[in-house]
Amino acid sequence: MRNVGRWLFVGVVAVFGTGRLRAEKNLVTNPGFERLDSKGWADDWSPRPGVFTVEKEGARNGECCLRFENHDAEKYVLCSIPLDLEPGKQFEFEAYVKTKEIQGKDTGATVCVQWWGQEGAFLGGSYPSGVKGTQREWQLIRGRTRPIPTEAKRFDLTCYVRKKMTGVAWWDDVKVTRYHPPVAHGMVTDRYRDMTDGGWVNVEVGLNLADREISPRSADVLLQVLRGQGIAVMQMEPLRLTPEKASFQLNSSPLSPGKYELLCRVRDEEGEILGEERGRLQRVEAFPERKAYIDEHRRLILDGKPFFPLGTYWGGISEDHLDLYEDSSFNCLMPYHPVNREALDAAHKRGVKVIYSVKDYYAGRCGLKNEDEARVRIEEVVGSLRDHPAIMAWYINDELPLSLLDDLRAHQSWMEELDPGRPTWVVLYQVGEVREYLPTFDVIGTDPYPIPHKPVSMAFEYAQMTHEAVFGCRALWMVPQIFNWASYKKDPEEKKRYRPPTLEEIRSMAWQCIAGGANGLIFYSWSDLWRMDREMVQGGRALVREPFEARWREVKEVGREIACLFPVLLSVDPVVEPTHIEAPEGVHCRLYGHQGNTYLLLVNSEQESVGARMSFSKPPKAVELLLGKKKPSVDGVQLCADFEPLEAKMVSVQF
Repeated sequence: MRNVGRWLFVGVVAVFGTGRLRAEKNLVTNPGFERLDSKGWADDWSPRPGVFTVEKEGARNGECCLRFENHDAEKYVLCSIPLDLEPGKQFEFEAYVKTKEIQGKDTGATVCVQWWGQEGAFLGGSYPSGVKGTQREWQLIRGRTRPIPTEAKRFDLTCYVRKKMTGVAWWDDVKVTRYHPPVAHGMVTDRYRDMTDGGWVNVEVGLNLADREISPRSADVLLQVLRGQGIAVMQMEPLRLTPEKASFQLNSSPLSPGKYELLCRVRDEEGEILGEERGRLQRVEAFPERKAYIDEHRRLILDGKPFFPLGTYWGGISEDHLDLYEDSSFNCLMPYHPVNREALDAAHKRGVKVIYSVKDYYAGRCGLKNEDEARVRIEEVVGSLRDHPAIMAWYINDELPLSLLDDLRAHQSWMEELDPGRPTWVVLYQVGEVREYLPTFDVIGTDPYPIPHKPVSMAFEYAQMTHEAVFGCRALWMVPQIFNWASYKKDPEEKKRYRPPTLEEIRSMAWQCIAGGANGLIFYSWSDLWRMDREMVQGGRALVREPFEARWREVKEVGREIACLFPVLLSVDPVVEPTHIEAPEGVHCRLYGHQGNTYLLLVNSEQESVGARMSFSKPPKAVELLLGKKKPSVDGVQLCADFEPLEAKMVSVQF
């Protein structure tokens, strides 16, 4: 399989291990608030009584429960208990909650698990939605962590009511247990929408053998192609098998046209089924006519030609803004709100493509009572607009949770039916859960927004994690940060803690995303550049005005640099790969081939100057710097590069 670029670089829970049941221990030491000290406060929990107290009436189980009462929206108090968690593992947690007049704009009373590194550095957490209003019956809240970072040193579980909310709430029966992901988890093919007109199809299946202490040698992994009533017409063993993945290759040419099910089963040495995963495959004589689709190299093919989406998020579409946008290298945009045909006409007139949003048409949103009404609304919108030449893709999910997985799968299926000629795109902040969303999209994006309080390297990490979660088989349109977080903060003192990303940071984050696997970038957001153009007293969101003209000039410069390299980024020519690389961990590389030369995208994601060396099987004949500040030197078969902080280089090497 060829790619556009190549990369170097709950009380007791019954869990199946190697065929045996084992009990998972609740890691919360005082889960029911039953064990009290001499002053009547729950042992191991903090802080001392005040906003939180232990109540001996109305408990769900036992005699006690935790009670919260607060009527001051400016007061924010948490109640936590330390946990002993194993880094690198995942955990599930839950609590029962009931409420009385919990008021405010957020999601209410809930529970979370968090973790910190050395010197108290906050590393992350998992935050499920909560309960608001009055709920007299106990409501179950559940969450799951992503794999805990290996550098995490301290952990806790916290019961709390979201900031600036008031009322009364109760908690009981808190639980944290190890989560064991399924033995087989996630399946993709390298064919767009799993459709093949013949030839070899690569199939990737995610495995979690190490979590169950299963050796690949002791696992029997088999892929079957099923037709009709589960009749196997083909089966095969993996070409490659690791604790994390099984890779198969099947010849689809002998298959007769029709729809097939793919079934991967994992058995132990005794033949017991440890896990299974299912996928789909459709054999066609010829592909349908399509305005846009994703090819085998993960490129968008638009109107028959490879296309690198380079855009920004908008609110709506206006003619005056399009006039400004037209004077840039950006070729598309993504309006959050529905736009009419006249707006699409205006974009098309200027050669700007549109990713059209139907992300809000779910039950409980936009006045839709249920999913039947959602289907009708989507049919109306797509049916009235799918003939418009400006639309290149549909935006169908903006960070909706896994609790809606069935609805998300249905919406993807609807879009495939209603407009088979365009792909769907979704964006998730849930970067650790991307694999679970696999059946819900054609193109995936995640949104690293690190500036100013997190490392700029978050851009590469998100892109790489997303690329690996989809086994490198799905197109990746990442969402880099150009906005100032202060645009979303109401308190003037809090706004002071934030700033916009610099030109160097925007450039680095964009190229880090590409180095990590992206073949499209939709920056967030054009709208925020305008919001920060006015101060709060003028109806804007800035304490101190950030002139749109200056900010847009910087974003345009990064866009121009990327667009100048479209021919390279879209090429699928062969490359000469390095035989050896000596580089710090923060230097990332992606290779492209174009017109006989090898192109090296090299990005330093760190805030310090570094050097790197790359060796080849033969000495380079010529080296040209297309992006960056200093051309690498050649020493025999070695290429030697020096990087300034956050510097990105694109180097053409002729052999």
